[in-house]
Amino acid sequence: MNEMTMNILLFLSVSVLSYVSSETKMMVVWGEPDSVESTIKNSSISWDSCIELCLLSQECIMAWQSTGTCYIYNYYAITSVSQTTLEYGSVVAWKVNSPDHQCPYASFREKPNQKFLGSIFVDYDPSDWPMYIDYNIYLDGNKWKMSYSVNRSCSGEFQDIITHQDGSAMCVTNWYSSDDGDFSFDRGIELCRENTAMLATLIYPEDFAWFQNDVLTNLRSKLFEPDSYARFDGKRKVSCQARPSAPECIGVEGFDFINTPVPTFEHYNWVTNSSAQHTPDDNCLVVVFEEDEPPKVDVRGCSDTTTPLKSRLVFCSNVAWTLDAVDYD
Repeated sequence: MNEMTMNILLFLSVSVLSYVSSETKMMVVWGEPDSVESTIKNSSISWDSCIELCLLSQECIMAWQSTGTCYIYNYYAITSVSQTTLEYGSVVAWKVNSPDHQCPYASFREKPNQKFLGSIFVDYDPSDWPMYIDYNIYLDGNKWKMSYSVNRSCSGEFQDIITHQDGSAMCVTNWYSSDDGDFSFDRGIELCRENTAMLATLIYPEDFAWFQNDVLTNLRSKLFEPDSYARFDGKRKVSCQARPSAPECIGVEGFDFINTPVPTFEHYNWVTNSSAQHTPDDNCLVVVFEEDEPPKVDVRGCSDTTTPLKSRLVFCSNVAWTLDAVDYD
């Protein structure tokens, strides 16, 4: 066993098991960071508290203490770490993943070139999207180094992310017209695609709540007229357009969806019901914003000449967590 391995084993055996959170552990090794740039500094806490602070912080991956100062390294501030020895005395603590009751170095003696893996979830920053950061810690000569990838839930075109009770999530945004224009169903599809999105499929109560709140709070006052239809995903099947009340056309079975299929209209608050058709063009789902009435779903025209209201709003969405991860060395 070489000196480097012995040093790791020594510090892990006395330190790592004191800082365990589920499968996340702090792995203490001999080392001194090559830079303290962009670190968070704290001169009033002990080394144990420094390690715990990193463990509990969403963004922290490494902690180091020197001359009484705790240095917290968030994932974007990580620097290379020069290996040290017992005589030199400097140690760092890495946040890593490891099964419960196991030290992260488990097979290091047999595989000294293995990588230590870690993953953090960051969602506290309102100026950025929730994200996962997956990272690898490895030895390169006498340096500890780290590579990582960032997987954001949504891209910059969206306004917000909606998380559902079943754990699924979608990125959302709205289009609106401040002039006397009228968005057809097909134009709504085009506008959403310009934002790398699709017409929003509304399934969950959280979906209706977010879109309706955004319109009522932020957008309605910007419209040419406050009363408007809002387009979202759902168009009556061609075979049902001439007979919307036929048994096979009632409910979700009577509609096509270009985004995620709607399994049920359970959470739809209808003006009448899904078989409504005032004119032959009334085959597209809309949310009705009219006077002080609560928003309700109706089936109205698919063209750009809807009546009695115009369609000046478009709801867009995309499934969250589908972006390609961005890699960093």
